[in-house]
Amino acid sequence: MFIVTNTIKIEKDQVEQVVARFNGGHAKASITGIDGFLGFEIWQKKGTSPDFSEIVVTSRWDSEKQQKAWLKTEGFKKAHGRTPDTREQHAQRNGIISNEIAEFETVLTQEPIILD
Repeated sequence: MFIVTNTIKIEKDQVEQVVARFNGGHAKASITGIDGFLGFEIWQKKGTSPDFSEIVVTSRWDSEKQQKAWLKTEGFKKAHGRTPDTREQHAQRNGIISNEIAEFETVLTQEPIILD
């Protein structure tokens, strides 16, 4: 499994709005029916600064190749402001201070052990 995280630093009063962007419009459409996409989660860090909060957007994929193929789709480009009609929307990333992408390959998975 291939996992990508995007850690986003957000102004405290904008967290709900930023999270909502991942659940609708171009963002949701960009991953619907994509080959190899296993799902995503958004985690909110506990105990951050009084000035900002952090969320981590985590997407899971069957393979790195499939995730990289998604980056080339029109849906991804629209969701990330890389088309002429979405550049202005993307430039107005209200509340986002910074972000950092990291990629991981699963090397061990532990399933729950059920005792009889």
